[in-house]
Amino acid sequence: MKKKNAIIIVIAFVVIFAILVWLIISYYHFVDDTNSYDINNTFVIGNWNLQIFGDKKANDTELMATYVDVIRHYDIIFLQEIRDKDASSFHELCSSLLEYSCNISSRAGRSSSKEQYGIVYLKKFRISKIVDYNPDMLDRWERPPVRVDFSYGNYSFSAYDIHTKPEATTEELRFLEELVDKENNSRNVLVLGDLNADCYYFDADAANIFSSWHWIIKNSDDTTTGPSNCAYDRMILNPDMDNEFVDYGIYTENIGEKTSDHYPVWIRVRDYDYTKDLSIGAFLSSMI
Repeated sequence: MKKKNAIIIVIAFVVIFAILVWLIISYYHFVDDTNSYDINNTFVIGNWNLQIFGDKKANDTELMATYVDVIRHYDIIFLQEIRDKDASSFHELCSSLLEYSCNISSRAGRSSSKEQYGIVYLKKFRISKIVDYNPDMLDRWERPPVRVDFSYGNYSFSAYDIHTKPEATTEELRFLEELVDKENNSRNVLVLGDLNADCYYFDADAANIFSSWHWIIKNSDDTTTGPSNCAYDRMILNPDMDNEFVDYGIYTENIGEKTSDHYPVWIRVRDYDYTKDLSIGAFLSSMI
């Protein structure tokens, strides 16, 4: 009888232990505390393809007011398809954003239709380095990416921005992944831009590119203003920066086809290196 009772106790102990382990693993994997943050300790990064942004749009006062209003929703924003040769349209835009600093990349493109990337950021942010990969001696991209190393207080991250060639999206993103992996110069890394990473041009699941990263903009999202339903514009976080991610969105208010054929996309992140509290104390507290 004593032996039988001992066996029952051991079995009960094993079952209870297994349940406890399962609960802890479940907590570690599925607890979502991204909503527990102080908005004052976050900032918002945006990306927007302005669609053939040049002198014609810069001379449209109403349209420029819309661009300024939208850009002011973000602490940092990258802009694509700046097309005029002297970048005067971009400088005109920045002249209405006095609280921001502005940088612009070199003109890139294999044809006569060349583009530049605009970088607009609140003056509280600091840039330690800008790397413009144009010209690319290996000719890997139609419009080579630009990398910007930001810092704010004790927090720092690197952002790689690109507008891929639609017909070469998979190849160009693979080259970008190789570049980012090779440099690995920052613990927190973000890849963003008009990646053309959906619909006819790209299959995120089949391509297996940046597969260990968090693709914030989902395949089911629509970042276009027209009749297409495609997630062309993407924001991708490496595992380290993903710790700071709290929210994302696609801004659709007052964005008509005259403004752009793309909606701005954005993410909100904490302004400090963050690690989720996976302690036993936090687990037990969550069970109460």
